[in-house]
Amino acid sequence: MNSPISPSAEADDGARANEVRGAVRSTLQLGGSLMVTYAIALGIRALMPRYLGPEAFGYFNWSEAFAATFFVATNLGLETYIRKEVPVRPDHASDFFGTTMLLRLGMTLILMVALALVLHTTGEPPEVQHLVQWFAVAQSLIVVNASMAALLHSKGKVAGLSVSNVITKIVWGGGLALMAAFGVGLQWLAVPMVLSEAVKLVISWKLAKEHLDLKFRIDIAATKKVMKACLPFFLTAAALACNGRTDMSLLGKLASKEEVGWYGGAFSIAGLTFLISPIFGWVLMPMMSRAAARSPQELSHLTRRSLEGVLAFTVPVMMAMVLGADLWVRLMCGPGFEPAALPLRVLSPIFVMAYVTMVSSIWLTMSNKEWWVTLAATMGAVVNPLFNLALIPWLYGRIGPSGGATATALSMFLTEVIVTVLFLGRMGRNSFDRRSLLMVAKTAVVCGVCVALDRVLSGAGVAPWPRLGLTAATYVVGVLGTGAVRPAELLQVVRMARQRGGNGASSEVAVSAAPTA
Repeated sequence: MNSPISPSAEADDGARANEVRGAVRSTLQLGGSLMVTYAIALGIRALMPRYLGPEAFGYFNWSEAFAATFFVATNLGLETYIRKEVPVRPDHASDFFGTTMLLRLGMTLILMVALALVLHTTGEPPEVQHLVQWFAVAQSLIVVNASMAALLHSKGKVAGLSVSNVITKIVWGGGLALMAAFGVGLQWLAVPMVLSEAVKLVISWKLAKEHLDLKFRIDIAATKKVMKACLPFFLTAAALACNGRTDMSLLGKLASKEEVGWYGGAFSIAGLTFLISPIFGWVLMPMMSRAAARSPQELSHLTRRSLEGVLAFTVPVMMAMVLGADLWVRLMCGPGFEPAALPLRVLSPIFVMAYVTMVSSIWLTMSNKEWWVTLAATMGAVVNPLFNLALIPWLYGRIGPSGGATATALSMFLTEVIVTVLFLGRMGRNSFDRRSLLMVAKTAVVCGVCVALDRVLSGAGVAPWPRLGLTAATYVVGVLGTGAVRPAELLQVVRMARQRGGNGASSEVAVSAAPTA
């Protein structure tokens, strides 16, 4: 005779099902806003290289990278802490929010003075100094907005935030387009970013007060405990930020700002593969926090399936970037950026590994292995500059135009390989099971066939667009025919999202049922 199912077990199963439906709906809501914001960003990515040219575009990218590196300290590791703790303790947000805001304000004032002194001492042109300072103001707002967004994602309230993302992106993109139309100088091109982030902060504050009853209070004792818990997250964020920004600074000093322009052009195109990356922090991390609170087995299962989804999305985009690099550079950047094609090919595989490390780092964080994430990220931050110092002078002299940019791309590629191996090695069998390993093997075979087909078609003189179309069709047929990608499972997710089920209520049930982390 079948054993009866207890009411509490049924309630837990119902809460989890509703939580998944809510997470899927949140993903689709945020994904919809991302599509709009990326469409705007795509237009700006095509506009700025054409408006500025390689050298000025290099100064533009270098200034943004330099300001972001300078303001790494203001991150505090708070965003990751929020996504780990607030999903299961919503009221905890008010314990540290006010004090950390004041702390960040004080740090910003000190850093702005230090930044001005550094720029004056190094003798950068006045317009570049001005541009860096505007980017620094924008960066200080970006850091605060990231924490505000993390609070809303942790609560599962994303509809207002999705609208906010679209509004602020219109402010940014429209501002830059107007400046380009009126021929505004380089030093003012960061102002639209400052305005858009200021608008986002106002909207996010109102949403946080509405949905989390967020209060601005000073609690030094509670904040000290939070800062102690944030230490590994802060070191990880600092390492990752330096790893992604110091390369442009070194390239500008060891090669030329024109090389930075080519690298920036390649990076802006390859960065389009980060289309769904915000979903990881916005939806997946809070969901994995709740799964970890229930059981390690549930967390591992969710991680494996997430890695499958990541590969299903990123690998075809990576293949399109590699095989169509010359085409994308001409389309997105225009004349003068042809040397960016080689760095783009080197950069493209990095983003597959970056997505894998995103999921892996969430698993390690939820498994209370934060310091391992910090160790791997710190190692990457140390290794990447060393690779740049060794490779930039060598390839810059050997290859000629784009040699420095290619060296920087190769340095990032090698660094990402090391970090990915460290993460997956620490996860062990929690990363891939037999099903996902078969998916990886089948996808690799299909990619090999596509590369061979592209070489044959290229040798036969087939034009770029038809060649890319035939290769894409081959990839789709290959992954579907081998079962590497399963459409039925994707349709199941869409059906789940269409079901009605009270997102807010289900989130509350899931949170109240979960133990305190």
